[in-house]
Amino acid sequence: MKPLFLIACSNAKLDKPAQARDLYQGQAFKLAMAAAERAGADVLILSALHGVLEPIDWVSPYNRALCSMSTHQRKVWAAMSADNLRRRCVADREITVLAGKDYAAAVANFPNVRLPLKGQGIGQQLKTLKHLNA
Repeated sequence: MKPLFLIACSNAKLDKPAQARDLYQGQAFKLAMAAAERAGADVLILSALHGVLEPIDWVSPYNRALCSMSTHQRKVWAAMSADNLRRRCVADREITVLAGKDYAAAVANFPNVRLPLKGQGIGQQLKTLKHLNA
């Protein structure tokens, strides 16, 4: 079975509806998608508004980020996203999370989770993502 990469959405977005893989324009998102493609992995996108998205899902631009939510709202988002991932039967797969801690909370209780960006600030995350694409 192919590995699964979970990638966080980005604040930078196109100004029109697009497939999720094209809507998000942030540098970290683009580097994470490239790393997933390089690894031959399946991809799901963690969206602050929509929860879990397939790269081919059509999405309209929005303005919502986990960092602007309350602790309670982030916990609710993580629980809903975890349930969505379980329904997709991914809980037992090898999962690599290319996202910060708020997004990674969705798989906090899943086995086989790799967190290569854990504890890193955005500058170090970008460096790590570039390294994954080298």
